[in-house]
Amino acid sequence: MSGDIDSVNHLGIAVRDMDQACALYERLGFTLSPLSVHSGSKAPGEAPVPMATGNRCAIFPKNYIEVLGIVNPGAMDWGWERFVDKFQGAHIICFGCTDAATVQRRLEDSKVANSGVIALQRDIGTEDGMRTARFDCVHFDSAATPEGLIQAARHRNPEYVHQPRYLGHANGATSLAEILLVSEHPEQTAARYAVLSGQPSVRQDDGSFLIRLPVVTALRFMGPEQAGVELPGTLMAPAPAIVAATFGVRDLAAARAWVAQAGFPIVDGPGRFMVPAENALGVAHLFRQE
Repeated sequence: MSGDIDSVNHLGIAVRDMDQACALYERLGFTLSPLSVHSGSKAPGEAPVPMATGNRCAIFPKNYIEVLGIVNPGAMDWGWERFVDKFQGAHIICFGCTDAATVQRRLEDSKVANSGVIALQRDIGTEDGMRTARFDCVHFDSAATPEGLIQAARHRNPEYVHQPRYLGHANGATSLAEILLVSEHPEQTAARYAVLSGQPSVRQDDGSFLIRLPVVTALRFMGPEQAGVELPGTLMAPAPAIVAATFGVRDLAAARAWVAQAGFPIVDGPGRFMVPAENALGVAHLFRQE
């Protein structure tokens, strides 16, 4: 459908201490944007109000990673505490679209409860001064998405987020290429996300399931046992959960050298290397040649 979901816009990593988390992410070789505080509406049609959360982002040409924490305690936070009380790690997948209303209509046609289209915004410093980036968001029914806060968003001002000065990363990362979700019944979870995303789930030769988004980022689904083999020696968030992110890099050897000199443990694999979750904000970070 024209305007429907076409990408993973960003992955959100929920952290308890923004300063410590962002310092670690910069040591991993990611350039982070300055702190930006959210504002959001409580219901469709309502004006945005300041929220509890703020973020700093590792930005790529077509998507980004959001390091997200509490910066205004007591303000509206869309149930933030239920995420960080479980564990520090990846709790948000925001799909990208060009028309949030189209996503809402398709979800309703598929009998998927949702928030309706709600407004979200945050102020972002640009080279021309402070600007307000505005987003149209649809939150998916939490009962249908136990893995975290799953949503879709239209960026009205993508140029404020994807500023060229933030696109260069010391580790050479160029994209969020893949997200791994683990559940006890991966085929069923993949089928559920096929409905949510509007894209088909395909069984892979290794028994996992894959959903490829048209513009950028794939979702992979597998069970805990297979994930333990795929991600040896790493902390595993309790299923169902988002457990790993894979990044495309310009030069795999150079990326490995950067991460190693920064003092992170490395687990090598075929055509990739990994920093275990316990050393990377609760999310296994994998790097592969773009």
